[in-house]
Amino acid sequence: MSPVAVVAILVGLVAFATVLGLVWKARTGRVHTSNVRNANSVDLPEVPLNGEATLLQFSTEVCAPCVPTRRVLGQIADSTDGVRHVDLDLTHRPDIAARFNVLQTPTTLILDRTGVIRARIGGAPRQADVRAALADILAA
Repeated sequence: MSPVAVVAILVGLVAFATVLGLVWKARTGRVHTSNVRNANSVDLPEVPLNGEATLLQFSTEVCAPCVPTRRVLGQIADSTDGVRHVDLDLTHRPDIAARFNVLQTPTTLILDRTGVIRARIGGAPRQADVRAALADILAA
């Protein structure tokens, strides 16, 4: 194979990997509501529903972004009436990870007062996005 072809292949692979990385980065941490429209309610004894909304964070023991996510979601819950934050460690609960299709941690589900999943965030959430999603739920 000629050196020009090798360089072209390498440049193509780098470009492809860059595009995939940019798409992944653009989707990570964003609130997604389209894939939860027909969602069932979360019925877990670990998740008490006694507010207007619940921020359910799925974490693991070795998750580095879970610690700042816990802090951000905790601050939002503390500063917003009727909102609570629950952090559920999936390290020893693969059944819950499979049930909610958790492929990365942190993953956050935003639940309404009845436990219905209204939004899902894969990765570290953006505070403004979480507040906007909560505003929609609390206004309803």
